[in-house]
Amino acid sequence: MRIVSCSPWGLIAATVLVAGLSTAARADDFMKECMVTASEKMCTCIAGRIPADQRANAIVGLRKSNASVAVSGNLLDPATLSQQEMQGLNAVVAAQAYCM
Repeated sequence: MRIVSCSPWGLIAATVLVAGLSTAARADDFMKECMVTASEKMCTCIAGRIPADQRANAIVGLRKSNASVAVSGNLLDPATLSQQEMQGLNAVVAAQAYCM
């Protein structure tokens, strides 16, 4: 019979790996949404200026904004966003201004 044990360091390494993968996935999602309306160079600059705690909100806000323009051709109505999504989009706009 074989007994498998896992050290605390192994659990920590696995947690760091999963966190890193989820961060990379969010970066890919951000770039995908951003590049609907901007260049890769601009999106890379913007992505580097979005605070980590706002990245998920920025992705959702961009996704809703892109969908609004695609469906109606009109800009997104801010009243349709949650406070967190609006904060995420505000972070994108501030970063975009810096990157211009």
